[in-house]
Parts: sequence; structure tokens; C-alpha cells
Amino acid sequence: MKKIALTTLGAIFASLTFAQTAKDTLNAVVNVENEYNPIIVKATKQSFTPQIEQTSGNTPLDLVFARKATPFEQFLSNRDLSSLLPGQPKTSDGYARLGYGNCNNTDLKAAYRLATGKNSKLDMFASFTGYKCDIEAINQNRSDWESRFYDTWLTADYTHSFAPLTMKISGAVNNNVFNYQPAGFATILYTDKQHSNNYRLSADIESNLAGAISYKANAGYSLNTRKYSTAAEERISENHFTAGGEFAYELTDDQLRSFGVAADLDAFTYNKALKPMGNKYDNYISVRANPFMNFRFEAWKLRLGIHADILTANGKKFSVAPDIKFEGPITDDLTFYASATGGNRLNTFTTLSELSPYWCYRNDQPQYTPTYNVFDIETGARMSIGQFGAQLYLGYDYEKDNLLPTVSYNNNYSMIFTDFAQEETRRYYAGLKATFDHGGWLNLSAEARYNKWDCEGEDNLLIFTPTIETSINARARICEGLYAGISHKFARHTKCDDGRIRDTNNLGAEVFYRFNKMLRAYIQGDNLLNKNYYSYAGYLSRGVNFTAGVECNF
Repeated sequence: MKKIALTTLGAIFASLTFAQTAKDTLNAVVNVENEYNPIIVKATKQSFTPQIEQTSGNTPLDLVFARKATPFEQFLSNRDLSSLLPGQPKTSDGYARLGYGNCNNTDLKAAYRLATGKNSKLDMFASFTGYKCDIEAINQNRSDWESRFYDTWLTADYTHSFAPLTMKISGAVNNNVFNYQPAGFATILYTDKQHSNNYRLSADIESNLAGAISYKANAGYSLNTRKYSTAAEERISENHFTAGGEFAYELTDDQLRSFGVAADLDAFTYNKALKPMGNKYDNYISVRANPFMNFRFEAWKLRLGIHADILTANGKKFSVAPDIKFEGPITDDLTFYASATGGNRLNTFTTLSELSPYWCYRNDQPQYTPTYNVFDIETGARMSIGQFGAQLYLGYDYEKDNLLPTVSYNNNYSMIFTDFAQEETRRYYAGLKATFDHGGWLNLSAEARYNKWDCEGEDNLLIFTPTIETSINARARICEGLYAGISHKFARHTKCDDGRIRDTNNLGAEVFYRFNKMLRAYIQGDNLLNKNYYSYAGYLSRGVNFTAGVECNF
């Protein structure tokens, strides 16, 4: 079996070398010519550099790039905040939350788990969160911007366990209502009632019988639309059809323990508003396959696999990346690991909205092609001693067509928006994580990471990439029923031609009190240091803000 493992490993690396050569050969240069169309309003890009002070001074502008905007609200994660600490009473089937804050912060949530039979359940969740307040404008010539952003989620998950498998059917509706920041350079906005919608429906099955064969399968559809948050007056939409699954076979061999394959197919279509003359969004299909083998040599585990990706359009290509993982104990408390992974990352409407909800479609911007992670190599060690855990790691990441955020504005509507450039990037990184848990009374976690970035494009494209990142989270039970938490985030960004952006320094805190098993009260504070950093490219954060409210389990 050792010969099999060595032969397979050699074949994988040979295929990677060949595929990379083929990928570079297939690259094509596309020249896009833009024509003025009086029917569809253009959003012409103009570079808009934030106010950045030179590094010789001590007061440059705060700027931070948030990687997540409005993450998908899961049922269990929103039912009971005390689940952050172990040893808490089990929550009831129903949950409700009502909160309000100084920036018109709205925090409304409700969830219920309904047992529809012995082997089935229905999880329902609803959420309405957001704010409306004045925020300092990025353009110093304008007064404060009256910002608002409201996020609504409705989800339902039905799960039924049959004898051989478990089936899950999920549906979700998400709506964002917001407004762009006016730039004030030309005319006024055509409208400040931007909104986007996302509708999802999916079905999953998974085997639950003990045996050599295991499998998973899924199929789904999502519709992502945006109106008045683009340069087109007509609504733009992205239809996403997906199907996939995984098959694995367990062996009794002493070394080769299992083998299998995972595959996903994604198909995208776009409406006519995204197909103007001169530059259009192509419909395309993405096929991703991941064959793998799992080995075990005494206490050491090895996974050998590859990610093979095919695109029929929108950067039409075939690419291969590694899927290799290796780990094993050095001592009873210390584990060594190494991995090499990669593959395509689809830059869909959902991806762009997660990077920043304030992105804007403009028909002089080519369609964003999928990002190709050639490889991400990481090695490190994990240690666990009693209540203390730690992880030390270092790695190297190489990506093509990586999305890098920039700041631009629309000439016609005079609005600032988050824009993206796609460039080849390389990153060296090293980090340390540590955790401590003291029997439900104290929970601590901390992480520090150093990143060294390199970009094929102009240096200023790296302005939002963090060089040093640290985060600290602490939550404690002060006494029976009373809990408190504090968090701190710090980031120093990459030094560019225009200087370095001021460090992010964000302090948050929360306190909640349990009156009984059903009722709790809470208060949360964010940006307590009142720093004027950017939540998204081009968009400053709110100042000190608080939310207070009550929660109920029933």
C-alpha cells in the first residue's frame, strides 16, 4: 500500500504541473469596447481614493475591509446566546428576541422547532435587523450621510429521517433595503431606495446506514436580484441552478481506508439587463470534481485528492488544484499537520454581496470570472492540554483573478460604491490561535496573523488587505444568571504608494442577565472606542452604538 500511496501522489503532482501549463496557455486577452447606449444608463468607473495620509504622519484615516456583510442566519445559532458557554440549560423549541438601539438599531428574531412526527421536524426562523443613522461622508465636501440598512430573513428547514437516509428540504427569502452614499460631485441620486432580494430552495439527502458505502446528494435553485443598486434602471438578476453529491467506499485495508469522489455542477443565467451591447454577462456552467483517497499509517492520516474544475464560459478554462492533507500526533498533546488545497471560487452575486452589499453593476466592467486558487499550502501544529488549546501555523497562498476591493463612484447618479479589481495575488502568512475554557465560567479565544501580500497589478490595489490581524474574545459567567463578554479587533493594512491606512481598533462588549429559564435581558455595544474605520470599501462605520433588548425561550 505504501507503493500505491507514493504512485498516486506522484501522479497527482504530475497532473497539477500539466494542468497549470495548459491553464497558462489557454489564457486569452479580451478587449472590450464600450458604446454609449442612451437607454441603459452607464455607471462609468472613476478611481476614487479615500483620504489617505502619508506614513510620516500619525493621523491617517481608519479603513477596514469587512469580509462578511450579512451572513446567512442559521436557526440554532440565533436561538440562545448562552449557548456560547457550555453547561447551560437546554433551550426550548421556541425563541423570540426584541431589541432596539441608539442608532435606530433594530434586532427582531423569532424561531420555532416543530416536531411533525417521530422522525421529522420543521425549523422555522425569521429575522429583521438593521439601522438608520447619520454617518460621516467619505467626501469631505458633504455633510453627514443619512445611512440606512435593513436585512430581513425568512427560512424554513424540513428534515425527515427514513430507514436508509435523511432528507432535508430548505427554503429561504432574504431582502436588503439600503441606500448608497451620495458623492456630491455631479447630480443627485436618481433614487435612494436600493434593494436586493435572494430566494433559495434546496433538497438534500444523506445516507444514515452503517456500512461500507456512504453518499450525499443535493439540488437547489436560487434567484438573486438587485434594483436601483446598479447602473441599469431595469432590475438585474442571476439564476443559479446547482446539483452535486459525494460517494465514498470504506475498505478494510490496513492502509487505504476509503476512496470516493465529490462533484458539483452550477449553472448560471442572467437577464437581458445584463447583456448590453459591447459588454455582457455570459451564461455559463461550472463543473467541479474532487476524487480522493484516505490512508492511515498507524496514528497518521493522509488524504490524497485533486480538485478538477471546468468552466464553459466566463473565463472558459480547465484547471486542477491539489487536495492533500496529512496529520498525526507528535506526542499525546501535540499534533502536526500539513495541507495543500485549491480550486475555483465562483464570484456570484451572492459572493459580491458578502464582500460588500454596496457593489454596483456597470456595463464597462467585464463580468467577474471565478477566482482560481492555484494552491494554498499550510503547515502547523495543534496542542491541547486540559482546558488550554493552541495552534501555530504558516502558509503560502497563490490565487489568480483574486477579487480586490476598490472605491469608485457613478458619474450619472453621483453615488459612491464598492468596486472590485481582479489580479493575481500571492500571500505568505503565519499565525497563532489560542483558546481557554474553564468549566462554563470563562471562555477565552485569541488569534494573531501576519500576511505578506504581493500583487501583479498596481500597488494600491492591496490597500484593503490586512498585514497584521488580531482578535480577542472573552465571555464569562459573573454570577448565577449574569454573563458578560468583551471583544477587540485590530488590523494594520498593507503599505501602498499612497501610504498606509490607519489601524483598525474596534472594541465591543455585551452583558446579559437570565431572570429564569424563559426570560433574559441583554445589552450589546459596538465600536466603543468610536473609531471612524471603513466597514466596507468606501463606507465608513457607525460610531459608538448600543442595542438593548429581551429574549424569551418557550
